[in-house]
Amino acid sequence: MKKFFYFLLLVLLVLIVVVLVRTFSATSKQVEVAQAPPVPVSDSAIVHLQKAIQFKTISTEAGTADTAAFNGFRAFLQQAFPLVHQHCQLEIISGQSMLFYWKGIDANIKPIILVGHYDVVPVEEESLPLWKADPFAGAIIGDSIYGRGAVDDKGSVMAILEAIEQLLRENYQPQGDVYLAFGHDEEATGQQGAKVLVPLLKQRGINPAFVLDEGGLVTAKEIPGVTKPVALVGIAEKGYVTVDLSINIPGGHSSMPAKETAIDQMSKALLRLKENPFPADLNHTINAFMDYMGPEMPFVQRMAFANRWLFSPLIKNIYSSRPGPDAMIRTTTAPTIVHSGVKENVIPTVANATVNFRTLPGTTVDDVVKHMKEVIDDDRVTIKARSNNSSPQAVADVNDHFFTYLQQCIRSWRNDVVVSPYLVLGATDGRYYTELTPNVFRFIPFNDVKGFHGTDERVGVDEYKKGIAFYYGLLRNWKGGSGR
Repeated sequence: MKKFFYFLLLVLLVLIVVVLVRTFSATSKQVEVAQAPPVPVSDSAIVHLQKAIQFKTISTEAGTADTAAFNGFRAFLQQAFPLVHQHCQLEIISGQSMLFYWKGIDANIKPIILVGHYDVVPVEEESLPLWKADPFAGAIIGDSIYGRGAVDDKGSVMAILEAIEQLLRENYQPQGDVYLAFGHDEEATGQQGAKVLVPLLKQRGINPAFVLDEGGLVTAKEIPGVTKPVALVGIAEKGYVTVDLSINIPGGHSSMPAKETAIDQMSKALLRLKENPFPADLNHTINAFMDYMGPEMPFVQRMAFANRWLFSPLIKNIYSSRPGPDAMIRTTTAPTIVHSGVKENVIPTVANATVNFRTLPGTTVDDVVKHMKEVIDDDRVTIKARSNNSSPQAVADVNDHFFTYLQQCIRSWRNDVVVSPYLVLGATDGRYYTELTPNVFRFIPFNDVKGFHGTDERVGVDEYKKGIAFYYGLLRNWKGGSGR
């Protein structure tokens, strides 16, 4: 018995040593670069963003709501950025999306593609009293610019154009070719924008070094235990899978309800889906996030992240307790539409529901349908996946020098931030560009923005100017290869 006790003690000591060695071996992955000199940004840039917000470039699955607004926005860009339009070739795709080509000096350097979109989501009529200002006025309240699209995504589109206009004023020509791909229907899944643009670029043999689209932001509050601001760079994004459910059970008069009704059984099906989610998975992207964030955290979190082989059940349990972290480690299930019945005293025959899944890389539409069939376990429920689903599988390589270059740009732009890869939870046009390169990164250089897709969408005046400076440095320092 004593020998067994000593054996257990030895095992425990070895375990402690291994855990501590791995913890202290997890050194910082942040690159050290000199702080870039400030970039002078005129107040006219603020006026331009205000004006851009005033164009109601709303897109829905039914199409563009106001074609004149889209045409007016593009005409405004021509007036606001004369040098961009003089030195960059502009091509209009699908009548509304914009593809700019800025010729570089060296044809042997791989081009880069900066992606954005200038369409916006609608503003609910009921939410208008909750806004501090008209959502399409571009008003400045306090230190922020308010309006639909200030962040998602006119803010980055305008910041990119401001940066290039400034570079052209300085007679700068990029070392390699630069493409700007600005979609007009990203909020409606990009069917006529990015989905058309990418095959066109592919047909022309465009093989970019990397693509940069919207996605992660700079946040100072979202990562527990980290006191510094964190620049989250998306290296992948979740898929988008919508499935329609229907069930048909004879109804009748509400005074004589049957043991089972269409509403009863559809409710049970939805409840089973919610009670039996996809399993938690410390996937490649969350592992990359932990590799970069772990060394910046207090000792306990650092130890857990450095020893995921031991603490993964604990990590999964903690992450599963909050909606945001939970969405990073599993394919999520969200019933979004339920419909049945026409009158209060009639038991309906048909019940319909729509469920939206955001899938981890590696999970396909077929995987989702299979999961639903197994969980619902009711052959009367018809399960039909929609045709516009997407399940992007590509994950950018954080060990590639293109990610290192982006990290250098961020750190030289703001050396107080920690840069970390992460998984973008929503859908972006970037998923289409993985056909051209796996090096698709998703990052907007704004700090703690508020309200995108909600009320009081806004970006700080100073933050917006800093964002312009980021794109300026990204383009000016690009030399191909490692970029430095």
